Amino acid sequence: MKKTLLMLAALLCCCFALKAQDFTIDNLNYSITGTNPPTVALTGKVYGNTIHNLVIPSTVTYGGTAYSVTSIRDDAFRDCSDLTGSLTIGDAVTSIGGCAFERCTSLSGTLTLGSSVTSIGNYAFRSCPLKGSL
Repeated sequence: MKKTLLMLAALLCCCFALKAQDFTIDNLNYSITGTNPPTVALTGKVYGNTIHNLVIPSTVTYGGTAYSVTSIRDDAFRDCSDLTGSLTIGDAVTSIGGCAFERCTSLSGTLTLGSSVTSIGNYAFRSCPLKGSL
């Protein structure tokens, strides 16, 4: 019985380890959301590093694979004072999660949305002084 439980626990740990496929490029954190085609969600940034004029790319390459950046997760940059200047969202992004940039009060430049954005969550840009139209 102990062996069976131990094997089951090991199997569950392996499954969770495979699911948590996260990586960081240029101080931005990503999570793999699909493999065919390869896609990722932007989950946030490395804290303690200021990013001026944030550009969210259309693609990132990790481990030799090019991933399309198709979404920005809920709360990804909420209350982030380390983002300054403007914000440009790449053309592959289709959705911006709720509260994604809420209270990013240092983002005071221009907002440029990519051509594929079809969904913007509630309060995504609340109390964020970017200039642009949604």
